[in-house]
Amino acid sequence: MSEVSGDSLVGDRQAAREVVRARRRATHAPSPLQVLQDWYVGLFIAATLLTMLFAATGPAILRPDCDTAVCLGAGGHDVVALAAAALGLHAAVLGLRAVGPVSADPGQASWLLSTPADRGLLLRGRVLRVLLVAAVAGASWGVLVGFALASGSGLVAAPVVSVVACAVIGLLVCLLLTPITLRRQGGSFGVAQAARTVPDDELARAGQVVQAVTATTLMLDTVALEVLAARRRLARRGRYASRSGAGGALPSILRHEVHALARRSRQVATTLLVCAAALVVGLLLGRLAGAVLAALAVFAVARTGAGGLSTWLTTPGLRRALPAHPAAVAAVLAVPPFVMAVLGATLAVGALGLSWWAPFGFALAAMAGAMRACDPPPELGPALATPGGAVHIGLVRRLVLGPDLVLVGAAVVLIGDVLAQGPLALLACAGLAAWQVVRPRD
Repeated sequence: MSEVSGDSLVGDRQAAREVVRARRRATHAPSPLQVLQDWYVGLFIAATLLTMLFAATGPAILRPDCDTAVCLGAGGHDVVALAAAALGLHAAVLGLRAVGPVSADPGQASWLLSTPADRGLLLRGRVLRVLLVAAVAGASWGVLVGFALASGSGLVAAPVVSVVACAVIGLLVCLLLTPITLRRQGGSFGVAQAARTVPDDELARAGQVVQAVTATTLMLDTVALEVLAARRRLARRGRYASRSGAGGALPSILRHEVHALARRSRQVATTLLVCAAALVVGLLLGRLAGAVLAALAVFAVARTGAGGLSTWLTTPGLRRALPAHPAAVAAVLAVPPFVMAVLGATLAVGALGLSWWAPFGFALAAMAGAMRACDPPPELGPALATPGGAVHIGLVRRLVLGPDLVLVGAAVVLIGDVLAQGPLALLACAGLAAWQVVRPRD
């Protein structure tokens, strides 16, 4: 039998590999025109987002309506620009590490585990997609930094150079961080080589994160993202020895919750930084924008610190097993997160020119929203046709479950501050929190 050289079979092997790859994936390779169309749509969306960002934030930052207690000067804007640049760099590193950038959905990942197909070719498009999103986010954040830098440098009349330069720097930073993240994930700076050698568990983990973020962004469904966050918290906590109680049931619960809050100190510190960022936005964009963002930031602090309260409110069996009144236990468990919420509210609205009682009002509203967010998620319900596709009413209700009370409380605080009716505003916010404490949940 005559021997056949290996070189003569190279073309046949490649063709067979392409056919098997297309059959397994049940898709056809996109044509150059389709690829060009996808990139055109992506670039058009990116340009639209940057234009909207410039129109929404540019005039407010460059010519602020100084209605707050502290008006930023040139040096203050420079500090804000430096802090925003550092925060954006940190967020880019964490975001790229979380989403891969090499990732695969569960179906594709399970097929990749059992096939000798070239992963580099199959996953290259996903890496480029993540790179495009990172570049848009980096350039958008660079626009905000450019606005602050233009105000600090006295270039208010001609901010285009500063804004464009910072946007380009943000884009280049993401282009530089992506190969570094690829090197950490797959052991190589090249897209194809990193995708080819990425570990299976890392590929599946990144795919889960990408799916959770996509569902949250497009479908307003935060369940997958919450499950991943809870899994990460449990893995980070590890095991802790049980602690003995002190006195009766309620003091023991309070002591245990304080220790649990101390174990979550890193998460609480992160949310306090978010409160500081809300204060910066308020100083740049005005009191109204600062109050809204401060209310949401304090809500995040309350949700982070209310681990025991969330468990108590979402577990009917636990409430039936403990021989104590449910409202009394909920009130005790609400004390530590309320203290942290007051601290976060003081940090978020301390320089916005509001009354001294405003942080307590924001904290009470945040606690009311945190307890309301523990309600069971509503059903999907009917779907409404929107420009972004079909959106279920239940998804929107699930998204606003909790923040609605927070924003109502923030409005009460602002109205009470304008009308000089602090006691009535505090009483209304306390009523919201008390209603959530005593409301039956079975």
